[in-house]
Amino acid sequence: MQAKSLIAALFAITAATSAFAQSAAPATTGQQLSREQVTAEYVRARNAGEIATSEIDYPKTPATAASQVTREQVMAEFYAARKAGLIPQTEADFDVAQTAKHVVQ
Repeated sequence: MQAKSLIAALFAITAATSAFAQSAAPATTGQQLSREQVTAEYVRARNAGEIATSEIDYPKTPATAASQVTREQVMAEFYAARKAGLIPQTEADFDVAQTAKHVVQ
């Protein structure tokens, strides 16, 4: 059991690092950069604030627009839809075919 967990963890780490390696790759310019050039570019980008150095630097989630309806109005709509049978209560009420048709539209 422990071997399976270890293999799954290694696979997840490999997949994650592969994704980062592909997305962070710079555009190819056709020339090989020296270590000093890469270091200088990194220092320039870090000083310009182009590289996140901590959790604080990562982009925040976008702000949402202010709602035009009150909480009470939303709850009233929900209760009306539930009373009309538009919201499934149990698995037996859930119509997969109807949901698929709704998603496709």
